[in-house]
Amino acid sequence: MAALAHPKRAEAEALRKIIRGLKAPRFEEGIKWNAPSYSLGGVHYLTFNFGDLKSVRLIFHCDTARKENKGGPPLIADETGLLVFQSDIRALAAFGGMEEVTVAEKKLPGLVKRWIEAAQA
Repeated sequence: MAALAHPKRAEAEALRKIIRGLKAPRFEEGIKWNAPSYSLGGVHYLTFNFGDLKSVRLIFHCDTARKENKGGPPLIADETGLLVFQSDIRALAAFGGMEEVTVAEKKLPGLVKRWIEAAQA
């Protein structure tokens, strides 16, 4: 993160603070796809993506623990409206500004918890 040259760096740092502050799950922070990634027992579930310069994206995934079905039903129901599903086990949440991060601060902890519970079931 120290070397990150991204227009939404402040948003990324704020999201990282939210994730690192979660009481449950207590993620291990590492690097995957050249970005901060969060795992439990070596299985990655949440990874930053900085490919879009207009937003910071969080990729919700199941590492390689499950086979992906692009037409399958989503792993969880998303009442928060934060997720855009790419497949049954992969979704992304995009944050284009601090206002969106502030709104997500209340929604993200429960969403992450539900994702992990469903992914581990």
